[in-house]
Amino acid sequence: MNYMKSDIQTRAERRREERLRKEYEKHKQQKIKEAIIMLNGAVKTRLGASRGKVCVYVMRKIKKGDRLYANSIPCMLDVPYEMFDEIRPEVKEMILEHFPQVINGSHFMCPDTLMQMYIQHDDKPNYDAVNDKALKYIAKGEEVTQDFSKMKDWDKIKSVVDFIS
Repeated sequence: MNYMKSDIQTRAERRREERLRKEYEKHKQQKIKEAIIMLNGAVKTRLGASRGKVCVYVMRKIKKGDRLYANSIPCMLDVPYEMFDEIRPEVKEMILEHFPQVINGSHFMCPDTLMQMYIQHDDKPNYDAVNDKALKYIAKGEEVTQDFSKMKDWDKIKSVVDFIS
């Protein structure tokens, strides 16, 4: 009798563990799908260099009024390499350039930095940092620029920005 009771508990425990495992896998797959959607929609810029400075460039054409997500905080993601075909080619390329160990199951960070920190000043900008929107069409590969003089309290940093411009 004790044996049967123990066997029943064991089967019940196994069913419970299996149910929990399936729920965990379903949740994990949902998180991966959400990460891919975020990567494909929000990762639009990458770092580059121009005139001896780190700059921000768009990875695909951006329409006037589109968000650039340049103020997005970097986050760790875990998308299996087997699912990288679902990621936009330019985003996939950037991830693999910066985090090659992802092919072995490593986590990666994307965006890999707060892009807004590297957007340079221009008197004829194509980006509105306050609203995180394109002021005009930005072609693929074009540098993202903002007009620092439009910032609130610009006069407090003007001398520093004039020096680095």
